[in-house]
Amino acid sequence: MPPDGKMDRRYQVFVSSTFTDLKDERREVMQALLEMDCLPAGMEMFPAADDDQWTLIQGQIDESDYYVVIVGGRYGSTTPEGISYTEKEYDYAVETGVPVLGFVHSSPNDSPRGKSELDTVAIEKLDAFRAKVKTRLVKPYSNPAELGSVVSRSLMRAMKSSPREGWVRGRFAMAPETRAEIAELRAALSDQKRAAAEEAAHPAAVALNPDYEQGSDKVAIELSISWYFGGHREAEYTLAYTWDSLIELLGPLMIDEASEQSLRRTLAQDMIDSAKREHSELAGRPNLEIDVKDSSWGQVIVQLRALGAIATSTKSHGVTNKTIYWSLTPAGDQHLMKLRATRRQVAV
Repeated sequence: MPPDGKMDRRYQVFVSSTFTDLKDERREVMQALLEMDCLPAGMEMFPAADDDQWTLIQGQIDESDYYVVIVGGRYGSTTPEGISYTEKEYDYAVETGVPVLGFVHSSPNDSPRGKSELDTVAIEKLDAFRAKVKTRLVKPYSNPAELGSVVSRSLMRAMKSSPREGWVRGRFAMAPETRAEIAELRAALSDQKRAAAEEAAHPAAVALNPDYEQGSDKVAIELSISWYFGGHREAEYTLAYTWDSLIELLGPLMIDEASEQSLRRTLAQDMIDSAKREHSELAGRPNLEIDVKDSSWGQVIVQLRALGAIATSTKSHGVTNKTIYWSLTPAGDQHLMKLRATRRQVAV
């Protein structure tokens, strides 16, 4: 261990951009990351674009501590869905909560031929993607050398404001605090096994708790919306849901298990679709950032737990995975079937 007693950490940084037009920029960024003792990751490490490649990329982004996106003058090759691989990587990083550092060329229209888009559709998609990236804090750059310097400074600030887990050498990995954490995890696993044995001996209730609001009882849920249109705009909307409608919406995702982020995102998307139908000022508005407010989401989770409809998943996801996963309980599963399953019509 170093003399100061702190473990020497290395941070993995995923670098995302189009490739052929930004080779020099990527080279400068990679060099800057190596000089900072970071572990760069990016498309250079992967085979040609296909489904297997996307699985690898997702894994690399999941394992990265920070995500850097560089936007130049080209939109790049697209997926079968019509979105560029760079934008798909960016959306995934935002979705999974990896700290994102954006860098946008200050004069993209001055890019030489071969480094800028000529196709009208690609230009429109690039403009929309650039606007999406700019809804977060970004830094401009004008040439490769400047970009390397800007990335270094921005990453140093991110390490202070959003410290991440990083990687450590194997001989430092079993520090006293790590051993204590492993002991706690083993104790928690033992408790889970004991609880599972007790549940097997005494099956859980197969009906929702009647002491709490449920069924057609309604709850008001607040949605936070922000977008960039001549400046940063924000708005909040409140929609009413019944508890049964929430179980119908979220329950199928938890038949096995679902991360809390994916459940919250599903509810937010359902709410924005409803809000767009009810509020004309949202219709056709691109690049909306949506999120269920913390207080409302907490109310939903607490109520579904109180009803006995959901519980935290007991599946193992590794020590470093801090994501919360939820699953239906037997009572929640049975209630979902009552709501969603279609009975066979018997001819009279």
